[in-house]
Amino acid sequence: MSDRAELTRSAIERWNSGVRGIEEFAPYIAPDFELESPLSIVAGEPYRGVAGLQTWLRDVDEQFSEWRIAVEEVREVGDGVLTVSTVRARGRASGVALEFGSAAVARFSDDGLIARLRIYADVAEALAALGLEH
Repeated sequence: MSDRAELTRSAIERWNSGVRGIEEFAPYIAPDFELESPLSIVAGEPYRGVAGLQTWLRDVDEQFSEWRIAVEEVREVGDGVLTVSTVRARGRASGVALEFGSAAVARFSDDGLIARLRIYADVAEALAALGLEH
C-alpha cells in the first residue's frame, strides 16, 4: 500500500478511535486544505484550512453522538486515494441509528499531505468523479 493510502487509513483509524481534536488531524492536511462533504452543502462552501477542518469536526460532533467508518476499500486512483466505506452513526438529538454507504476522494499536495478531500454520500458519484464505473 502506498504512503498516501496509508496516510488515509491512519486518519480514519484516528477518527474511529474517538479522536476529534484538531491537533490530531492537522498533521495530515496541507495548509490550503479544502473539505467538501454533505455538511458543506448546508454551509454553502467547502471547509478550508485548519480552521475549516476544526469547524467540520465541531459540526459533526454537534449533530452526531457516534460516527464510525468501516473501511471496505482504499485504493489509489490517478493522483488521489479513493476510500469506500460504510458509516455507522447516531443522531445526537434524535438518537436515531444510521448506516449508509459513503466514499471519499483525497487529493494530495506535493509534500504528501491531504490537500483536497471530497466526501460523497453516493459511492457511484465518487467513482464517476474519478472516471470509474460502479
